Amino acid sequence: MADRTFAATLAKGLSVLGAFESRRGGMNLPELGAATGFDRATVRRLVLTLEAEGYLERDGRGYRLAARVLSLAGGYLETLDIGRRVQPVLRHAADALGLEVALATLDRGRAVYVDRAAPADARVTMGFTVGSSLPLLSTAVGRMLLARSGQDVLEAVLAAGVARHTEATVTDPDRLRAEIAACGADECAFVSGEFEPGAAGLAVPVGALGDRAFTLATTATINRLAEPSARDAVLDVLRHAAMSIGRIGG
Repeated sequence: MADRTFAATLAKGLSVLGAFESRRGGMNLPELGAATGFDRATVRRLVLTLEAEGYLERDGRGYRLAARVLSLAGGYLETLDIGRRVQPVLRHAADALGLEVALATLDRGRAVYVDRAAPADARVTMGFTVGSSLPLLSTAVGRMLLARSGQDVLEAVLAAGVARHTEATVTDPDRLRAEIAACGADECAFVSGEFEPGAAGLAVPVGALGDRAFTLATTATINRLAEPSARDAVLDVLRHAAMSIGRIGG
């Protein structure tokens, strides 16, 4: 029997909006149909409704997200007091490290950035922004989140399959369980070359921020983080920032 509490049409509309998550530009109706699995008539009806409500706008022959979607994100970020209290901590850490620093949480089997900061003199960035999402199993930020999320969450992620991103990606479930358990015990995660060749990441837990698990992470070249002493120096800055954010959220 169908679940009477589930609004199927609303869910379909949200799926259309979700199709834009990993796209920088617009999408036309056939592309949205392929991304959502809906037929052209359904996609057209949903898109026109979302346009009328201000969540999509025309982009040539296709559509793109409209500014109104930011009002939804803004409400979420306001509950965390991101702009006034968290962002200054991230900026200070980014300037101290000369690296981008991001605050992330778990969302639908991915690690999603809810805030980030780059050094004031940064000429090149990693290309991640607020709302960017990363896989959980092959990144430092993802493993740290899994280490804080319980065995049932980890098993569900493993059951969904382990994607290989590079030759270095760990895909053995037992090894991943051990790696993530070690992250929890050490209260830090280090992953090198498993998601992007030549890139390594470090992540630490945030003490308390609302009722969800958050982590603080940075990404650098493998060479920058190759030596244990270099990693320890970065971890010192991340941990200090994480404690500051934890006090803010407490």
